[in-house]
Amino acid sequence: MKFKFFFVLQCFLFTTSCTNKEQMVASSNIETKVYRNYKTLKPYLALTFDDGPDKIQTPKVLSLLEKYRVKATFFVLGEEVEYQKDILKMVVSQGHDIGNHFYKHINIKKASEKEIKEAIESNNKLIEKVIGYKPKYVRPPYGIVTDALKKVCGELNMKIILWNKDSEDWNKTPDSKIIKYMLNKPSNGDIMLFHDGSKTYTNTLSSLDVIIPSLQKKSFEFVSLSKLFDS
Repeated sequence: MKFKFFFVLQCFLFTTSCTNKEQMVASSNIETKVYRNYKTLKPYLALTFDDGPDKIQTPKVLSLLEKYRVKATFFVLGEEVEYQKDILKMVVSQGHDIGNHFYKHINIKKASEKEIKEAIESNNKLIEKVIGYKPKYVRPPYGIVTDALKKVCGELNMKIILWNKDSEDWNKTPDSKIIKYMLNKPSNGDIMLFHDGSKTYTNTLSSLDVIIPSLQKKSFEFVSLSKLFDS
């Protein structure tokens, strides 16, 4: 009887050990979802801005958003936050979301998993130190997504946010082209990409001054990503 008892006990311990190892392997391979848009029944649109904060351009963008009473999400670079903490606080005080755009605008195809994690976490810590909480969203520089990025964001419980409407305002795209593209077949849950990282992007402001009211007249509402995902 004693032999049988110990045999059964060893089998149980072996099975439990294998199960725990399998769970550990599974948890280490968690990957997060990648969102280019987010379909919703509500007529919500998400405006997003990259590469800030900038002491000149970001306040101008905030003023325009306040003019039309809309909310947006700002994906910030840590190296900019270092010198523009007051601007970041201003963005948050006006009710907008903050996302992580890495510490620097690197090409993650050339970065290791460790380097990707460090770039995100260092920015998270910096942002939290300034505004009191860590962002829930990551937008990789250049919109590049790799398996390593998905794994890291899964471990950090952060959503990867891309876009399905790119203004290309950074490329000195004419206002007329941006406006025409953004107003063409808008759909609930569209995620629009603009930039607030440089004062040279004057087309960002002038095109949005047409796009926002035009879409509002069509009963669309511009919301933060938090509100979009809660809808």
